[in-house]
Amino acid sequence: MTSAGRPYLLIDDFLDEESWTDVWSMLQFADLAPVSRTKGAWKLDDGVPLGSQEIITPPRTAELLHDPERPDLFPSETALDHVLAALLAESPEFADLIGDAWAHVTARAYVYPRGSALSWHGDDHDLYAGAYIYYAHPHWNAHWGGELLIADMPEGRDALPIMGHRFDNEAYSEALMELGVGHYIAPRPNRLVVLGGAPHMVTPVRAAAGDAVRASVSGFFLNRAMSGDDAPESE
Repeated sequence: MTSAGRPYLLIDDFLDEESWTDVWSMLQFADLAPVSRTKGAWKLDDGVPLGSQEIITPPRTAELLHDPERPDLFPSETALDHVLAALLAESPEFADLIGDAWAHVTARAYVYPRGSALSWHGDDHDLYAGAYIYYAHPHWNAHWGGELLIADMPEGRDALPIMGHRFDNEAYSEALMELGVGHYIAPRPNRLVVLGGAPHMVTPVRAAAGDAVRASVSGFFLNRAMSGDDAPESE
């Protein structure tokens, strides 16, 4: 587990087998809806990714008690709790990448069927200390796509805007082309990726995936106190 000067950190075999299976099983029955094209970085040609209800941890100093009237709060008594509990336990290891001043963590399950993707974008540094993706699917083939691409951002360079305009993104494209290099991360099962804010995207899941889906739990480390209703969409 190391960032080694890179804009991300990896932890493989992140959850124990039982917890991982519980998350994957949840995705078979959870209520999933198409992600919004009016919020977030998804563009019209990104296909139809699906997302579950989002949950959010209370402030870090608050007592962790389940509230049946707030299904959006951790602990939620859903399988998403496995991911958030493991993140909170490991969070000191992320400090070099995202700092230690964040207030909450969010979690939402996502399913990317074949033909779906997520366009290039960055994360709003005023809102987010960092982001994460946990890959919950039990198997993946290298020819199925769905890789996470992360652009290199030279030190001292001004950050790109959060994302290009919905229809006219030429200026954003030119800035990315000027950067020109970066990293790719395969959606290896039971892998956690923590991001420090560099521009990133999810490549399309290819037709070769058939009925297999890129299944993940992802969210943000939020810089300021927010309610569940305020929490922004993940990836």
